Amino acid sequence: MNKQLLSVIERAIRSDNQLFPLNQSWKYLHRQYNIGQTQGNKLKVTQQDKDDLIAVVKHEDGIDLEQISVADFAAMNREAALSFALDEKIAGQSVKKDRLAIKALTGRALKINGLSYSLPGSGYLDMALADITGTAHNCILLIENYRCFDRLENMQLNLPARYADPLALYRGDNDYSEKTVRQLLAQLNLPVLAMADLDPQGLSIAQSFPHIVGLIAPCLADLEALLEDKQKANPKLYDKQLAGCQNLSTSPHSLIRQLWGMMKKHQAGIVQEYWLQAGCALVVHGLDPAEHR
Repeated sequence: MNKQLLSVIERAIRSDNQLFPLNQSWKYLHRQYNIGQTQGNKLKVTQQDKDDLIAVVKHEDGIDLEQISVADFAAMNREAALSFALDEKIAGQSVKKDRLAIKALTGRALKINGLSYSLPGSGYLDMALADITGTAHNCILLIENYRCFDRLENMQLNLPARYADPLALYRGDNDYSEKTVRQLLAQLNLPVLAMADLDPQGLSIAQSFPHIVGLIAPCLADLEALLEDKQKANPKLYDKQLAGCQNLSTSPHSLIRQLWGMMKKHQAGIVQEYWLQAGCALVVHGLDPAEHR
């Protein structure tokens, strides 16, 4: 059974109530296991029905709901969950909890914990945060989208000398946690360059990272041209994210305010996958250009 059904059953067996709304979950349990008796738009679930549900869950899922709550699985990893259930996937802890995806630029070694690693062009190292004690890279290149992280070797990066050897770090998704990324940024205490979608949410998130000093994107003239191109600019990104990003106009960073002004002018955003197209040259934009040229 899925977690929703298990939660419905648990609430019922821990309740003194016998009448429950005949929703989709109860309709399924009534039809599949002959549980309860319908009374209009409700289902009468007797103590015997509840005992039967406890037995069904124990038989099908190996879970004793009299001894453990469904909520308890949220903090478990998969091997711990197997002590209480037949299906390890009921565990709430991600299999990649506290792990990171890291790499170096093409032709450069990945330098972690005093060691150097040579990786294939589209390869990366999956590593636990707890195992990273230091790096010899001079900055961090934080990449929002996995496709861009994966195909980093295909990008035309023009990095100044002090940012020429970054540790490339995937920002995260449902597998790799952004929280873990933020912990690493705080731990390494290196300048951070963000490669993000240039939409309201992308700007808002980028400026929130520890030690952020700049964004990597096409030059402003090229960005203006992209935003003017109706085949590339995406107004849906702007419309969808607008309500939660109005504070960008008062950002402490001049670059964020400038890019936000461009987005408002064109009422559109640009996704970073365009950076993978041939001829798209990328440069570092300092958050406060006077300080980071």
